[in-house]
Amino acid sequence: MSTFVKLTLAGTLVILAILAAGIYRFNMTNDDIYMVMEDGKVMQYDEAMAQEKTQAQTNEVEVVTPLEVKPVANASEVMLKLFSLNTANPFEITLPEGGKSVALTHFIKIKQTEFAMGDYQDGEVKGRVLLDYLRITPLNFDPALEPDTQSNAPIQDDPKMQTMPFVAPFIVTTQGSGAFWYLGLFSLDFEHNNLKHLGSVMLGDRIEVDNIEPVYPFEAPFKIAVTYRDRAPDQPMSESPEIVKTLEVTVSETGITNINQ
Repeated sequence: MSTFVKLTLAGTLVILAILAAGIYRFNMTNDDIYMVMEDGKVMQYDEAMAQEKTQAQTNEVEVVTPLEVKPVANASEVMLKLFSLNTANPFEITLPEGGKSVALTHFIKIKQTEFAMGDYQDGEVKGRVLLDYLRITPLNFDPALEPDTQSNAPIQDDPKMQTMPFVAPFIVTTQGSGAFWYLGLFSLDFEHNNLKHLGSVMLGDRIEVDNIEPVYPFEAPFKIAVTYRDRAPDQPMSESPEIVKTLEVTVSETGITNINQ
């Protein structure tokens, strides 16, 4: 056999070998592929992929949906709006005359001012109580309990901070023409979600309250100054009150008293 023929055969064999390798390469399936896992174990490709997918699903962080706060049955609309308390305990005002408790149940707007209101009937007498809640004035009988803005400790952890004393003006009406204003002292208990009316002092009939503020320094005996407009003794009630007056009252954690009495 000549050298040329030998070289031709050798070249043909090489070409055939290359073609065979190519055909095998492009006809391989995943069953022909193996992977070395992190633990050194050799696994078939499809099996390895399935294991990794299962592991990834196991490691996914489960997203927990926060529990919705269910509304309390017969929750007080007034307590919810004024203090964000979802409770059935009502905001009750004790009538200065007679001592009947009247629950504030809804809101009403009078001359651009919104009041929390409750209707009542005491014997044959029917009337309304209207709280001027925009003039609610919180009181701090202990300056040491001022919130510490430098501390991360929640205020509600202190038992003394579970209650909030405050004063607020309210009106008592009957079927007559009178609209008697009072300044009430209240205590809100956040631990038990209830409110107590501790006492009241009368301000006047059909007056206009301008301002309520503690007399500083606010320390025992604690005083509150109420600025309002009244009428002269001989002035008709149909006229607007224009005479500016100031009434000082003393308050404590248990009651309220008119200093001028």
